Amino acid sequence: MDSGQRNPWIGKRLVLLCGILVVAVGASLVWWQQSRAQGKTALPSRLCNDTFSSAEVKSLYGESEGALKQDTIRGFPGAFGDTPGLGVVCETSLGNRSVNFRVKHMRWGKPKKELMGEVEYVTELGSGYGDYNKDRGEISLRIPCPSSETPTATLYMKVGATLAGAGPGEGVSKLKRLAGYAARTLAQNVYKCKGADELPEGPVHIRRGEGSR
Repeated sequence: MDSGQRNPWIGKRLVLLCGILVVAVGASLVWWQQSRAQGKTALPSRLCNDTFSSAEVKSLYGESEGALKQDTIRGFPGAFGDTPGLGVVCETSLGNRSVNFRVKHMRWGKPKKELMGEVEYVTELGSGYGDYNKDRGEISLRIPCPSSETPTATLYMKVGATLAGAGPGEGVSKLKRLAGYAARTLAQNVYKCKGADELPEGPVHIRRGEGSR
C-alpha cells in the first residue's frame, strides 16, 4: 500500500486526536477557573451557627482569599434571655479581613435622646438606635425586644468589619447594609422580638450626633 493510500486515514486520526485534545484542554481550563473562583470565596452557605447567609456578608471580606475561619463564643446566637453580661459573639475572618457580631440582652439602657447627646454618629433603623464608631468600623443598635417579665428589654447588637474601619467609603455602605440585615434576622427570626416585623428593609442610617460638636 503506497503513501497516497495511507494519508486520508492518518489525516482523519490526526483530526480526531486534535479534537479530543481541544475538548480536554477546554474542560481543564473550566475546572481550573472554577477551582480558582472557589478558592477566593471559600464560604459555607450559612455563618455563625447557621444564623446569617454568607451571601450577605461576603462583600465585606473584600478580595481576600483562602478558607473562612469562624469562632463562636458563649453559644452564639443563644436564647435571648440567656445573653446578658458580655453577650454572645461570632467572629469570622477570611485572609486579612474580619466580620464580627456581638449580641446581648439588656434590661435597661440609655434613652435615644441621651445617647445622641454623647456620640459622634447616631445609627437608626426603625425603632432601633445606637452609634457608629468610624475608627473601629462598628455599628451598634438597641432594638426593643419586650417580654412579659421585662417590658423594657432591649436587644443590643454590634456588627464590625475591618473593611469599614477607614471611615466613610464603600466599606461603610456595605457595613450599613449588613447591619440592617443582621438586625432584622436576629430580631425577627432568631429572638422573635415583639414588633420586630416593623423594622424597615434596607440599611442602617447614620447621622451626626451632638457629641461631635
